[in-house]
Amino acid sequence: MLYTMNFNLKEYKGREFQKFIKENEKTLAKHAPKGWKYLGTYFYVSGFGPYGGAMLWECSDYADFDTSRKHIDEDPTWLDLWKQIMDFWTPEPTPAWLLREAGDTKI
Repeated sequence: MLYTMNFNLKEYKGREFQKFIKENEKTLAKHAPKGWKYLGTYFYVSGFGPYGGAMLWECSDYADFDTSRKHIDEDPTWLDLWKQIMDFWTPEPTPAWLLREAGDTKI
């Protein structure tokens, strides 16, 4: 499944967040919860998109969401990364999207 977390950045934080992500992508991937694969962080450009950016993850099933919630208490590096990420993002809720491959979807 493809999990897309949309976000907006706080004012004037774009370059700083870009630098943070570049410096921490390998750590995000390494410390991801079991069952999760980090696919990257992207910015919507030139007005193409409803938000400032999106973080993309791949997981196998719905149980991986339970694993990710537990992982925050199990990996201090993971928790620290997310605290830093949240300092860049605005606090309003934005929708996340969960896509399942067409061939793997029950209809």
